[in-house]
Amino acid sequence: MIDLLLIVIIVVAVTGIAVFIVIILLARLLRDQLKLKHDYRLLATIVNGNNNDIAGLCSAALTVDSRITINEKQIKALWTKTADDKKTEQYEHPYNRVLQKIRSGAGVHELMQDAGLSHDEAALLIRLHGSEAKP
Repeated sequence: MIDLLLIVIIVVAVTGIAVFIVIILLARLLRDQLKLKHDYRLLATIVNGNNNDIAGLCSAALTVDSRITINEKQIKALWTKTADDKKTEQYEHPYNRVLQKIRSGAGVHELMQDAGLSHDEAALLIRLHGSEAKP
């Protein structure tokens, strides 16, 4: 009878120890699960914040892109205008500067010195374009 009672006590003791170990393991699992749940919420908050940041950056990128497009159009218009001005300058008569001096009253000697014209060229231009010349 003592052997049977000893066996029952040993079985109950082993079962009690096993239940105690299972309870400890369950407590650890519950603690780990709560920690994982907290970490998940924290990561979800961070991801949501990152998504908002990315949306803001995309919106800003669109604004910058539209500004760049506007600036490119303005630069293209300026280049076109500059090219047109250069073409106009190329087609100007080479005597325009001389004619302006004649209209402001320059004489033959001044034209010869400033523009490198011969005496006959300067005199002819003054006769044709001077203030006394008839249109």
